[in-house]
Amino acid sequence: MDIRQLRFFTTIVDQAYNLTRASKHLHISQPALSQLVRDFEESEQVELFERHHGRLTGLTDAGRQFYEDALKVLRQHQVMMEHLHERSNLMRGKVRLGIPPVILPVLFSQLIPKLMAEHPGIELEVIEEGAFELKRRLLLEELDLAILIEPGESYGIERYRLIEDEVVVAVRPSHPLSQQQNVSYQELAAEPLVILNDSFMLHHQILSQFRNVQVEPHIFFTSGAWDLLIGMVQELDVVSILPEPILRFHHAEDIRILPFDPPMLWDVSLNHLAGVEQRPLVRHVHEYVLHYFKSYWPHPSGREEAE
Repeated sequence: MDIRQLRFFTTIVDQAYNLTRASKHLHISQPALSQLVRDFEESEQVELFERHHGRLTGLTDAGRQFYEDALKVLRQHQVMMEHLHERSNLMRGKVRLGIPPVILPVLFSQLIPKLMAEHPGIELEVIEEGAFELKRRLLLEELDLAILIEPGESYGIERYRLIEDEVVVAVRPSHPLSQQQNVSYQELAAEPLVILNDSFMLHHQILSQFRNVQVEPHIFFTSGAWDLLIGMVQELDVVSILPEPILRFHHAEDIRILPFDPPMLWDVSLNHLAGVEQRPLVRHVHEYVLHYFKSYWPHPSGREEAE
């Protein structure tokens, strides 16, 4: 079990064994968190949690000892990382980092303040644009680093996957689709869709998925504000298509979340120009972001970190 998994384990305990609360706190799906627990217990042939009718209710003797040891390891890891970054506080200069506004509060609300507090000499200029525009500006060398949201590879860009999740359907509980376990693109053909506008990669990804199954979607409304789209779902019989982490961040209990069948994947990656020597300051921010996501988010299963 690595540092990231230790944090998941201790968070489950700290959240009173409530997997729903723990998964929201960790910004991962509840099934992924449950699977992590099962995989570790099976691989180590040990039971960490007591269970009643399938629900976690407490720690076994082995689990209590493991929890105490995990807290010690996490404290030591924090001290180790503080020592590692002590010298880097002397680094000074500007780094231009592009981040799509749709994920800025969801994935970077803790990372950016942490980076600035630990490295007061670094002037981090955050450029908020849709991923489509950020990709263009990165290729023109107007950005040092860019967070992009898209599947696949891009010519001339070196890509490091940070997280992989799913794009899902969002409806209000009274909507006819709300009782289904999942939805197909064909089932959404006649539904009024409210989605992100064409400055976002997700917009183009959604249209591409419908084209692949030869279905013409009914685009009712587009916007660059994901909170507006969620508000429309809450008030109208419309359907939105958004990344699941955004809906988890919103904590909207009055919205029903349905996965696609087959799933629509949502990749978030850190990108820089291929074949261009990075300044030491940019390399440091690059490694800082990678380390942060390695520590707090699950690593994409079966994939390499850098592609």
